[in-house]
Amino acid sequence: MNLLPPFDSSALSRLAERTEYETWFLEAVYTLVEQELFPTWPDAVVYPVDKSKAQFLAYLRGNIILGDWRSGFLNAGAPLVFVSTFKLLDMLIEWILEENGIPPTFRFQQKLQNLKSSLIFPQFIESRPWLKERLTGLYSTLEPLRGTIIHDRHFTATDGAVRVSSSRKGIIGSAIDISATQLRKLTVTIMSVLRYVDGTWQLDEFREKILRHELDELVTLHGLPLIGQKLPFHTCVRVYLKGSDPFDVDPMVIRRDIATRYVDQDCSFDLRVLMVKGHEVVDAYLFPWTLVATARSDWHQGIDAQHFRTTIPEDIKPDHFDTG
Repeated sequence: MNLLPPFDSSALSRLAERTEYETWFLEAVYTLVEQELFPTWPDAVVYPVDKSKAQFLAYLRGNIILGDWRSGFLNAGAPLVFVSTFKLLDMLIEWILEENGIPPTFRFQQKLQNLKSSLIFPQFIESRPWLKERLTGLYSTLEPLRGTIIHDRHFTATDGAVRVSSSRKGIIGSAIDISATQLRKLTVTIMSVLRYVDGTWQLDEFREKILRHELDELVTLHGLPLIGQKLPFHTCVRVYLKGSDPFDVDPMVIRRDIATRYVDQDCSFDLRVLMVKGHEVVDAYLFPWTLVATARSDWHQGIDAQHFRTTIPEDIKPDHFDTG
């Protein structure tokens, strides 16, 4: 009787060791830092005191770096980025095969054949068939393209994009275009999977939706049907309230307002409630999306508001609550 692979700390250490160089390289090229991929923004939707109509705010970030090497490198080095990204995926697949007791091999066709057997993937992947299928699809599609870039000259690279054809056994296949944007999405997707597998990054509903959306954006590379995930949008809604009940808010009204504003996006939000007394904000509460996502009008039943008290934000605008 075969034992299931444990994917324990020792196994994760082996994965980290084999992927260390490519991970460092791609993180440097794209600045793939967690806080850069998932930044925190100020509250973008505000309901002032005694006003039912929301104010929608927009924020932008700017970063000017003079003499940075990344843009020039990405324009010229897209083939190397592609090969490095595929190597990360290949090492992940190799690790999974070995943890399932399958002897290592350098033959890609043998690895592809082994992927068709009854393998157990790490729980993060195994519990998401859509992810497991698309990782396998990416591996199958990208492997011959990687071979072309390494061994042949049936590819071109222009302004960060790659146009490459399979050239196995002397047969030149149809050209596949990978734009600079797609290449970054591919790299971020593979890197994200590795980080979620090893526990470096913690997955939540919003990040899972991002992963599903990015895989839909890579449909030409994995060849599987669209998942149908809209671009996820997560924000924090600020509501100014008079009185003493921080639950005197209807999240369903907020959901309708946001859905109307962002029609083509999959929206979610945390709820920040600021209690107003006189001409001053005297208390603050922050309720996470997991609490306000329910469609019930009694969404707050069984919740102790005191567990969600938070500091009063510094960016208070008196015109949002001071009615004179």
